[in-house]
Amino acid sequence: MKLSEILKVNQQILRTRSFVLGGQNFKVRVPLASEMEIINKRVSEVDITKKTEELIKPLLEKKETLQSDSIVYLDDDVIVDGRSVKNLAKITAQTEQRVLEMVKLLVPEMEGANMDELTYEEINSEFPFPVQLELMKKIAEVISPSYEETKKN
Repeated sequence: MKLSEILKVNQQILRTRSFVLGGQNFKVRVPLASEMEIINKRVSEVDITKKTEELIKPLLEKKETLQSDSIVYLDDDVIVDGRSVKNLAKITAQTEQRVLEMVKLLVPEMEGANMDELTYEEINSEFPFPVQLELMKKIAEVISPSYEETKKN
């Protein structure tokens, strides 16, 4: 028998926290440690191919006019002012995946709705990037009350 059954505790209610952002009320489901591991794995192992192509393609199309000391073309990367576009693509893809994973933890207010099929593109079409980052920060604070303290150390 599960501990929650023995104690007659509704896990869904117990694992739901709330916060306010921009005057809007949000409810978030606190994930189990095993769920957080899966989320972190999805973020760290996100496919960066599409994002890399998206960022490198415009640079490749103008290679003849852009190639210079500050823009260096490699076999599978472009270095702009000493920074790898491929690495930027990885960071961007991981950030987008983390936003998606955090937003999926929100509890829908609409009856019968779920967040399973949500995509980053849907989030990005409705919320500007600074709002996405603030939303992600608030969710992280709520699901891990020591998050800010841990982040400082």
